[in-house]
Amino acid sequence: MTLLPTPVQRPRPPVWIAGYWPHRRPMRRAARWDGAVPLFASAKHGYAPDAGEVRDVVAHIRGHRAAASDRPFDVVVGGVSPAGPGAARDLLGPLADAGATWWDERRPIDRDGLDRFAAVLRRVEAGPPRLGWRRGCYGDVA
Repeated sequence: MTLLPTPVQRPRPPVWIAGYWPHRRPMRRAARWDGAVPLFASAKHGYAPDAGEVRDVVAHIRGHRAAASDRPFDVVVGGVSPAGPGAARDLLGPLADAGATWWDERRPIDRDGLDRFAAVLRRVEAGPPRLGWRRGCYGDVA
């Protein structure tokens, strides 16, 4: 694949590999790149995964990154973050403690309005969930 215009970021933009956990092959593949976006059978699109499952996938990936353990690595999880600092902290704090470095705000796939612009715009205008700053691998989890 050729990206045009050529990316400015060197050596290249980070590559995150997605796969369904507990399938191990996609996560072994992700371990060779810059990050993983594990999807969970127990957490449909728009629902946050269990912190224990995140911990398991992170441990599995770390076990396959021995040669690249000095390079940054991201683990992206997502769902719908609750309103309010305390509620966001209660949901996202355990996921961050389990090894997640990025939160991907998602709309539940099983609810009406998934494709409604107004609902998406409201969520964007609300800004990211607030936890206080926690250092991530490529950036900060806010």
